[in-house]
Parts: sequence; C-alpha cells; structure tokens
Amino acid sequence: MNSNIPIAFVDTETTHLDAEIGEVWEVAIILRDVDDNTPTDTEYVWQVRPDLATADPESLKVGRYLERFVVPPHAEGAWTGYGDGPVLPMKRSEVVAAVMDVLSGAVMVGSNPGFDDRFLRRLLGPGAAQWHYRPVDIATFAAGFQLGQAAFLRSTGIEVKDSDLPRFPFSSRGLSRSVGVEPPGDDVAHTALGDARWARDVFDAVTGGGR
Repeated sequence: MNSNIPIAFVDTETTHLDAEIGEVWEVAIILRDVDDNTPTDTEYVWQVRPDLATADPESLKVGRYLERFVVPPHAEGAWTGYGDGPVLPMKRSEVVAAVMDVLSGAVMVGSNPGFDDRFLRRLLGPGAAQWHYRPVDIATFAAGFQLGQAAFLRSTGIEVKDSDLPRFPFSSRGLSRSVGVEPPGDDVAHTALGDARWARDVFDAVTGGGR
C-alpha cells in the first residue's frame, strides 16, 4: 500500500498502564518512507530514565525493565538502537527532540497505539505531538480484513461460520495468526522494537507488504 505520508510503527514500554501515573522508559519507531514507490524502513530505539516512585512492579516485570534498562548511571537517556552494539548516552531533551522529529507528520501504527500515544504525549509535553491524529491499531486492522474476507465469501454463496470470525474484545495475537503472522515469542514480546516489528509485519500482511 503506497502512500506519500510516512508510516511509523511504534511501541513503548512503560512503568505503569496509566499514563497519568507512569512514564515511558523505552520507545521504538520503525519509520517507513516511500520514495519513487520504494519503501524504506528505518529503525530507531531509545531508552529514557524514568521516575520509579510511582512504577507498577508488574509493568516493570512485563517489560523486563531490570534486565533490559541500559542507560548509563550518569545519563538521562540513551540511543539503544544498535542492538548488541554501543549505547550512546543522551539528555532527556535530546531523546524528546529525536522522537518528535521522527514522528512528525507520520501515521502511527501499533498494537493498541492509543496507549503509546498517551505515554508519548506525556514524554514530549503539551502541544509537541505532531503525528497524525488517527493512529492505526493492528488488531482492528486485521479484524476488518478478516470480516471483509468473510463478507466477500458469503456474497459468493460460501458459508462462513460465526465462530470463525473475530469477536470482541479483539485478540491481537489471535488476529495476527489469522493473517499469517506469528506473534513475538517470550524473548522478544514486550520489547519496544520487537513489538514495533510485529506491528509492521501484521500491517504488511494485511496490505500485501511494504510495496
């Protein structure tokens, strides 16, 4: 699906499920730009030192904060996008500026991107969110695709059982499998980059790939 508007596959790891209480500590963005009908994906990953005073222990456990937080003790944040490569210390303001720049004008795509939107707005501050106001949820996207397929089959006289259709509340993992994408395993799930890549793969499965 070609578009002149950049697409940002986004995920965050946070210290709490409530953006009024918790904070972002990891942000991953895969920015897709299209030039001459050729898509290019660029990966970005940062970590930011959070205030743990209001952190929910379960949220930290899910994101494996204690295992994966690698910001040096003297730093407010860091670029961590080199995987096993170097961690580059950054000021918090530098991370904020970088996230703002990458997301500017993009359509945000993710698994429950409304969650990420709320936390990113808190990280960036009032009025700083310059991404498109209508994010795309991969579960809703995949469910619409599946329901559309079912409607087409029924229009041709082919029986489709209601039990085979997605039900509320949507299961992102189940719907991912329905479009042929295996969800992240335990070693990747709830890492910001792993989940951003998953969102991209589901989006591409529904749209026919990054073409």
